Amino acid sequence: MGQYDYLAGLNKNLRQWGRQAQHILFPPRSIATGQHLQGPGQIEPHIWAKLTFAGGPICHCCGQGLDPALHFDLVAEQTCAACMAHRPVFDRARAALIYDDLSRDIILRLKYGGDRSGLNLLARWMIAAAPDMVANSTLIVPIPLHYTRLVSRGFNQSLYLAAAISRLADKPLAAHAVKRLRATPTQAGKSANGRRRNVAGAFGVSRLGRGRLKDARIVLVDDVYTTGATVEAVTRILRQAGADRVDVLTLARVARPVDPTI
Repeated sequence: MGQYDYLAGLNKNLRQWGRQAQHILFPPRSIATGQHLQGPGQIEPHIWAKLTFAGGPICHCCGQGLDPALHFDLVAEQTCAACMAHRPVFDRARAALIYDDLSRDIILRLKYGGDRSGLNLLARWMIAAAPDMVANSTLIVPIPLHYTRLVSRGFNQSLYLAAAISRLADKPLAAHAVKRLRATPTQAGKSANGRRRNVAGAFGVSRLGRGRLKDARIVLVDDVYTTGATVEAVTRILRQAGADRVDVLTLARVARPVDPTI
């Protein structure tokens, strides 16, 4: 064994020992409960087993789950009745998880607690939900927060997710390509029409975004897809700026168009 091989092996062992020591001194916390974990991973096995990942037959356009009793072909591109009646302005939407009590806890820890410890894991779930979408993209764009909310909260959870996806997929991140022009009230509790009215005219392209968006194939990142009002409003702005296509990727989506407290 040469000196180079010896040093490489020593460095590998030191990194492994360092990770083991870090795990003992600073045991990881669950992305769902915040509790210290004794074993490997970032979520308790019993919670992992109960998570509902988005899958099965879905609408090729919006990603909404389709009734498996009515849709047998999992290969053919199928479109839900809502998209046939009113095609969304974005090209496709996909999500990693179905929004329920368990995924809600994960999202709230990220959205209001700023817990970034599980970002890489969450980003991997999102990439796995739409590998071709991410692979064919040329730009990752997060849904922006208004500066007043950004100051009060201290972070933008959509930017956290977008940055992790950008890093793992080796795709350029346009962190501030889009800006909020006005502070909109929270979308929670509003009807679908109320959500659309709430975000109408709320977004614009920033000076940093001019020139980067033209002909771009964009993956637009947000935490939760509820009615699609926010991502559609941002998509219109991206289209006006010359984007070639806009796909939407979220950590979770509401299984049916209802208005949960998010």
